[in-house]
Amino acid sequence: MWLFRKPNLDLDEQKNQAYLIYAEWGPKLRIPREQRLGSCFPHISRDTRAAWIAEFKRIDSEVWKVAEEGGAKSCTLEVFKVRMTQIFPFMNQDALSKAWFLASYYAWHDGYDTST
Repeated sequence: MWLFRKPNLDLDEQKNQAYLIYAEWGPKLRIPREQRLGSCFPHISRDTRAAWIAEFKRIDSEVWKVAEEGGAKSCTLEVFKVRMTQIFPFMNQDALSKAWFLASYYAWHDGYDTST
């Protein structure tokens, strides 16, 4: 949870932090994403948080596409960053790193990173 976040972050920075919370694993995943984002960003309207979640689901879809294409075996980090920022220009280094990790992990975990 972001207990000590800066109160004057711009909206894109808050959105990047929200993406990192949305993409959390482990026990926090048991808490619904809207609830986690609501507790971390109570000053952001419910409608805005819902729009963020919809966009984060689109990020998930793109991450899975990269994974299915082979992840790091078929795409470099630099190419991935260009691809993602063309579609999701708000993403900063931390959000891109998380998305890259997920694409690489899913490719490995589900066997998409093998040569055929």
